[in-house]
Amino acid sequence: MRRAVPQRPFLAALLVLLLGLLTPAPAAAAGAAGTVLRHTPVVFVHGYGDTAAAFDGFEDYLHAHGYLGSDLAEWGYDWTESNAANADRFGAFLDRAFPGRQVDVVAHSMGSLVTRRYLKDGGAARVRAWVSLGGPNHGAGDAVYCGPFGPFCDLHAASLAEMAPGSAFLTALNDGDETPGATRYLTFSSACDQQVPPGDSRIPESTRLAGAENILLPVGDSGCPSHGGLLGNDWIRQRILTEFAADPAEPVTPARGPFRITVNQARLTGSEENAPEIYDGITLTTDGTTTALWHRDRAAATAFPDWDPWYGLDDTARSRVFTDEATIRVTATDADYSAGNNDDVLAAGRVHWDGALGFGRHTALFHGVDGGEVTVVYTVTPEPAAPVCRIRVDRAELAYFDDGTTRPALYGDIAVRTADGTRTPLWSRSADSPATFPNKGARTDPDPYFYQRIGAATSYGPGPLELSVRLWDHDASSADDLVARGTADWNPYGDAPGTRTTAFQGDDGGRVEVTWTVLCG
Repeated sequence: MRRAVPQRPFLAALLVLLLGLLTPAPAAAAGAAGTVLRHTPVVFVHGYGDTAAAFDGFEDYLHAHGYLGSDLAEWGYDWTESNAANADRFGAFLDRAFPGRQVDVVAHSMGSLVTRRYLKDGGAARVRAWVSLGGPNHGAGDAVYCGPFGPFCDLHAASLAEMAPGSAFLTALNDGDETPGATRYLTFSSACDQQVPPGDSRIPESTRLAGAENILLPVGDSGCPSHGGLLGNDWIRQRILTEFAADPAEPVTPARGPFRITVNQARLTGSEENAPEIYDGITLTTDGTTTALWHRDRAAATAFPDWDPWYGLDDTARSRVFTDEATIRVTATDADYSAGNNDDVLAAGRVHWDGALGFGRHTALFHGVDGGEVTVVYTVTPEPAAPVCRIRVDRAELAYFDDGTTRPALYGDIAVRTADGTRTPLWSRSADSPATFPNKGARTDPDPYFYQRIGAATSYGPGPLELSVRLWDHDASSADDLVARGTADWNPYGDAPGTRTTAFQGDDGGRVEVTWTVLCG
């Protein structure tokens, strides 16, 4: 149902802005000592050809004005795919990142179409306020040629054809109520926008939506930003901050440091490239200090080692004690050395942890083009009070592997990694000297259960413990087969101590079973 849009005369709006500038940041208005305000989360969605990092400056702005880092999120997506498919992924992201909470959305350019499709399909109940910066809500004039040349646009990016004025996607999106639900809609367009100009005769006032508050710049001292300049315009940022102030906020008491963060795993999956050569990297920032966990220059681009569940992370940096906030940033760029092709960003963005988010294991997903997805698993625990635990490997045996022989020549290792970054192999062989691994069908080891302990007096902790298996069968006549690979994590704040058996899978039916025990005290 169409809602009446409240009228806000310019002088009244200007007064609101001036009052906002004179009012302390929301966090400073918190009540009891140690409490801060938890705001409605804000999710930033970039535009065509961009990455989640486009909103870093805007996110920093809200953080400086009292927003918790854990209430801010940059969502990246594959802008070459259809807006409808990305809208479904946006909904899945909200369910994972902010389950059960309403959010505010700030979308730039084509991100407006992705998020509007989500709202149109029933997501309006999850969104309190929706903001469009230069959104081609009724089409982009430069995409008009996608009408007669739709197959060409689809070949390069399905989203291009959907931005063509009159496309089936836009027709359905704008059919009926353009601003559904109880969501507050706010749009910004600029007379100096070159990509979605409000004066474009092919599709005039494309950003404007019926039922929204539509602002055409320049207004007052707002300046006249370009399409990209809409992201960094301080007048727009202040106006949006004022809009979001209408949302309720609740006082919370964050946990106090020191904390320990450990980046447990980082993996690239889902890339449509056969063998992407990756550069850029992963960084961890704590208390204002940034350290690279993984880094490559373009000249040294390399495939992320898929045999290493830790992605080759720097063990000296991936576990750190801090007192306030931690940020993990990912940029994974595929070096495309063929002529005429640009390098593709397979995944980009950043996530924040602060004391209001909670302890334990967290998973962050970063997306980009070509189906790229980087998964980062990290654990945060209170540093002083974490229990001191030790892990003991009781048994490891090759349950099954069929390579046509009864005694495969195995190499690789079984290892334990602890929160301080130390990785201790329990069993290891090099490819130059493979050995028969204890096998249920043909044991040759004097110990039939491959009984092996880390010394009973050795303690590990605080923080998570990780058990990893990576074994290959050396085959001199052909490529080596992966027998088993994987990891098992143990988190002192979410998992109980005790004994368990974990199976690790591989090719040719490969299956290694490891029985291990965690003791705390």
